[in-house]
Amino acid sequence: MNRVHLPGRYLGNEVNAIRKDWDSAKVRFALAFPDLYEVGMSHIGLSILYFILNHRPDTLAERVFAPAPDLETLLREEKRPLTSLESDTPLNRFDIVGFSLQTELDFTNVLSMLDLAGIPLWAGQRNERHPLVIAGGPCAANPEPMSAFFDAFLIGEGEEAVERIADTVVEWKQAHGSKNELLSALTRIEGMYVPAFFEPIHDRNGKLSAIEPQLPGYEFVQKALVTDLENSPYPVCPVLPGIRTVHDRLNVEIARGCSRGCRFCQASVLYRPVRERSPQRVRELILEGLASTGYEDLSLLSLSTGDYSCIDSLLSHLMEELLPHRTSVSLPSLRVGTISEDLMKQIKRVRKTGFTFAPEAATERLRGVINKDISENNLLESAGHAFRLGWNLIKLYFMIGLPTETPEDVKAIPELAVRVLNQSKASNHRTVNVSYALFVPKPQTPFQWCAQDSLEKAGEKMEFLRNACSRGGLQPKWNSTTMSIVEGALARGGRETAHWIYEAYRQGCRLDAWTEHFSFQRWEEALRKAGAPAWEEIQRSRSLKEPLPWDHIRFGVERSFLESEYARAFEGAITGDCRVTCHNCGACDHKLVRHALTDCEMSSEHQTRIEHQETVGERYRITFKKTGSARLLGHLDMSAAFRRSLRRAELPLKYSEGFHPQPKIVFHDALPLGMESWEEGVDIILSEPMSPDRIMERANAQLPEELKVLDVKKVKGKPIPAQGAEYRITGPEGTFPKGKMDAFNDAPSFVFLHKGKRKTRSIDLKHIVAIEAEGSCAIRMRLLQAGDVKLKPTGVAKEIFGFPESDEISISVAKLRTL
Repeated sequence: MNRVHLPGRYLGNEVNAIRKDWDSAKVRFALAFPDLYEVGMSHIGLSILYFILNHRPDTLAERVFAPAPDLETLLREEKRPLTSLESDTPLNRFDIVGFSLQTELDFTNVLSMLDLAGIPLWAGQRNERHPLVIAGGPCAANPEPMSAFFDAFLIGEGEEAVERIADTVVEWKQAHGSKNELLSALTRIEGMYVPAFFEPIHDRNGKLSAIEPQLPGYEFVQKALVTDLENSPYPVCPVLPGIRTVHDRLNVEIARGCSRGCRFCQASVLYRPVRERSPQRVRELILEGLASTGYEDLSLLSLSTGDYSCIDSLLSHLMEELLPHRTSVSLPSLRVGTISEDLMKQIKRVRKTGFTFAPEAATERLRGVINKDISENNLLESAGHAFRLGWNLIKLYFMIGLPTETPEDVKAIPELAVRVLNQSKASNHRTVNVSYALFVPKPQTPFQWCAQDSLEKAGEKMEFLRNACSRGGLQPKWNSTTMSIVEGALARGGRETAHWIYEAYRQGCRLDAWTEHFSFQRWEEALRKAGAPAWEEIQRSRSLKEPLPWDHIRFGVERSFLESEYARAFEGAITGDCRVTCHNCGACDHKLVRHALTDCEMSSEHQTRIEHQETVGERYRITFKKTGSARLLGHLDMSAAFRRSLRRAELPLKYSEGFHPQPKIVFHDALPLGMESWEEGVDIILSEPMSPDRIMERANAQLPEELKVLDVKKVKGKPIPAQGAEYRITGPEGTFPKGKMDAFNDAPSFVFLHKGKRKTRSIDLKHIVAIEAEGSCAIRMRLLQAGDVKLKPTGVAKEIFGFPESDEISISVAKLRTL
């Protein structure tokens, strides 16, 4: 772990991680997320399945994420397998490896993870000795491009289906069945798609003509659906990531589904109908989740949070409870027209979280095409409220290349952004981020038949917007056009697309959702080698009459409804909110499957408001250790872990004032990554007195063993700056020759040239360094600061003993005490 960037991704020792006995489990499930840890740990679906599976007595579930390129290289060089986080077990020892496919740009990561795990990539090459390899997530809307690599897909929602999958595998193992018997048994679970039982048929020109079922009674797959979201299992003690994640906060799903029906939006089809949790249930999940994690930020998740029936009363009640604890609330999916000034006032009570408005199109005509029923007046009014209440940044999101788009629609984007900016009376101090991305036609939507802009056409629009939005107060932000083109090609591909994906993997494509790793050149080369169609064919519009690769995958919305919405788009006709008027899309049977809206009554039980009291605060100096795997956490990640532990310990932390209040916690030093310490210091200020013993007891009850408090003292002033430190440095035999140590100790002076950022300085190490042997493989070093220069102990040891820089990776440093 010393040899990779961000080793905290791979430690698996997080707060609330679940470790179960391997041998006593009847079924062992690896939850695989084909992206980096910081992305996967922000995904609520992974957290839900981890919670459900591990609460079964007979089931063990562990996590694994795509390794970053540096770790992948090391694993391959050392011929070591990819392993799970919790028990470091190779993936090929699990019964089930289940992938969550959130974006098509993760497809090559799946192949990399299977290969690193020693699991055959192609489903047809796996037998009873190999894990069952399955997938779910939004990309299962069209499973065909990856169907050659997976044994089965879960179509739809997994909370109930995942338990039936586990039961089926347990029964199959007990019966010592064949692989085909297992696949057949899976077809009896609602939502399970087994590609081996469907055969695509092509005409003489290679065009798809039909998809023929091969198993009687198994002719299409209907999605799995959670009908009772209120009582559906939800993690109240989610795993607290060891490093900062892309959404570094407590995420609580308040509703699922969206009734607005934007015609480009895949999620609005996949997750119909709308189901809401009651505000009382949401409150319970929030309070338990905050208590078990110590998070200082909360996000209320939904496809359209502003449409939640009880958003105003829920937020009002929550803020009364969360304000004393300085917990902020963000609403990530706010539709223009649902954001009232009162809602904004509630959000800003702790700290102002970001505001993103997504008009998607800048003209009323084009918004009619995509069924985005919002007015420009609503947008400008919402922006005006935000600016007046103190927000300095507003983000706008648009798509280019939408069906029927004209040059006037593109030109209208910067014009609308300027009008938004002008809602601020102090526009020179305000910024509007104008984000735009290329439209990607997705399966299961009314726009699944539409063409995607060519690279050339999209590039011209992108260039215009970059120039038009690079002026006072506007800041352009854009997604890579080439990434969107590859995403669109994979999204609508058939089973033959697997050869292109495999060739891209062989070309080195990895982490394609990351701009710094994506290579369009490699994808184009893979396209050529796989003999796939030209881009013009891939991006073309589809006829309503031609069969689509995903026609046998049903998400409840009838094809006739999608065709109707497709036609209405070209008429510019708005289809209203289906919670008000049912449009007979097919998603509801109005009995078991229907919109499940909640009433807004909330109990006032335990809702006590603690008035903020102005106090100077009490300062306490904490001495703590940072050892073992904790040394692999960077300073910012360690600080966050410490801060959240103190919040879980319910210490009355004193906070700063202003727009972004922070707890008054000041660390004395920032240790380099990888260094242990047995004496670190941090000052905390509490809003009320507490005995040092009580502070230590409560803090240590929440801190991990390798990050423990050793002492607490009540103090008056700020800490005296450290003069230096004493270290133990350990290396392989022969790293610290006695002759060189004696030479240093006997020398009258030992001048070292320190190269700083601006100049090189001569420093006599004899004035600031004392060393002595400690066994045959270690030294003890006393190192003082050289004025305003703080030298690294490894750098000093390298200068004295002359070992090559490549040897530093095998040297460990422990700070013993501060001087």
